[in-house]
Amino acid sequence: MIPFIRNRAELEHHLVAMHGEGWSIRALARNFSISRNTVRRILRKYDDQRDHGHEIVRKKQKKIIIRASQLDPFEDQIKAILKEFPNITGQRVFEKLKDSGYLGGISILRERLRILRPLPKKTPVVRFETEPGLQGQMDWSPYTINFTRTGKALVNCFSYILGFSRRQYIDFTPRRDFYTLIRRHQDTFNHFGGVPHQCLYDSEKTVVLRWEAGQPVFNPAYSAFITHYHCRPIACQRGRPKTKGKVERPFQYVENNLLGGRKFRDLDDLKACAVWWLRNTSDPHIHNTTGRPPLELFLEQELDALRPLPRHPYDSAEVFLRVCNIDGYIEFETNRYPVPYEYVADILTLKATEHEIMIYSADLSLLVHHQRLPAGSVTKISGAAIHGSRKVRYGLEPVRDQFIAIGEHSRCFLDGLKEKHSRNCGFHARYILRQKEKYFCEDIDKAMGHACRYHAYDCKAVERILRAKSRPRTLEAVRNEKAAAELRNALPEIQQRSLEEYDSLMGGTKKDDNRQAEQDQGKSEHPET
Repeated sequence: MIPFIRNRAELEHHLVAMHGEGWSIRALARNFSISRNTVRRILRKYDDQRDHGHEIVRKKQKKIIIRASQLDPFEDQIKAILKEFPNITGQRVFEKLKDSGYLGGISILRERLRILRPLPKKTPVVRFETEPGLQGQMDWSPYTINFTRTGKALVNCFSYILGFSRRQYIDFTPRRDFYTLIRRHQDTFNHFGGVPHQCLYDSEKTVVLRWEAGQPVFNPAYSAFITHYHCRPIACQRGRPKTKGKVERPFQYVENNLLGGRKFRDLDDLKACAVWWLRNTSDPHIHNTTGRPPLELFLEQELDALRPLPRHPYDSAEVFLRVCNIDGYIEFETNRYPVPYEYVADILTLKATEHEIMIYSADLSLLVHHQRLPAGSVTKISGAAIHGSRKVRYGLEPVRDQFIAIGEHSRCFLDGLKEKHSRNCGFHARYILRQKEKYFCEDIDKAMGHACRYHAYDCKAVERILRAKSRPRTLEAVRNEKAAAELRNALPEIQQRSLEEYDSLMGGTKKDDNRQAEQDQGKSEHPET
């Protein structure tokens, strides 16, 4: 009678027990409906365990069959090549062996090279830990999120983490420019209630303009900002991606925990969820490295070690010059903001914070302020409250004073316009005033003087003269790279002195001490992760 067998182990146990009771191999094979060879293998296995010992975990020994190869006569030559050229490629070894009479293929040669030249073991990375309040690390990560209300959009995750407590701050923004960077830093410092002594960055252009002689050249605008908070920027050496591992690794936590399994209506909903996630998930969770919640470790040891915030925050507003158009609006980032009619065709100062637009007159008196609209939304704010009930007149009178203020030839040209274009001289005057967006008032006045000499009282004639005789200009702004380039070209060239001139002024011992101090300082400026 065949017993009920549930698995292979029970089959083997019953078979060994019945064989010990006197059952033959043939009878066991017939009773369990298996082959006699299977019975023999099972019995041999248990006999082997009884004679040589039984282990729960036994390493299976693979039978290595060594076959003759065409490479065997060339093995000594291969070893000699590898000894002389440790980093030689397989293709070059193949070419050398062919010259010696090798007729085989390159595949078996590469297999033999993997045996004769094993890959070097990777050096373990030693995690670099910092003292409380000493260092913070910052980085960006882009994500494409399909918002349920506004659709798919690319957003940038700003992440800042303190090196000691691992407390993190994140925010999501549609842009990644310089002003967004410094504003997110201000939010970070306010969130922590202080500023670390150092901050580690990679070579992004908003922070590091370029590298020269192995040293970073920091963006002067960013240096002015970070110096205001008494924080020292440190740039990671290129080619060392593990240096900022403390801030790069948590992006996986953000992806899996915050963004994973959640849907967001729009960017504001995502930002609000990030604030909730920082407070309820990131701060109280047990960190794998420290073994403690980041917020708990931060409050106990790191908060008091941070530098205090300045009494007045850094002004992170952008400043531009804009010409008020004939309709009484100023355009900025495709959006139109109303300005009182008295300042039509004037060059006004526009100050843009993250949430507000302020417009100033030529003497820097505040004229109006608006809520900042999203860039690229092509929106026009209603000017009824600013323009009042006064209707816009498209004749000459609303812009007469602004036109005469251009220069000494404007009044003469205006008189000619009245005689030649009595019905639509206002159109010509407005068209000429619009040229203030591209040309200086002096150039426009000279062009009108030139037109007066030839009695060419026409706005198109003035425009043609400007194109031929004047150079267009762009209105100045804080982020005017063209002006910065012109300034660099105007500066005198600095000639590098020979270091031998300093040798006569410094002693050898002092020179060696200074060199050692520079090396120690370089090590402290570029810590490992």
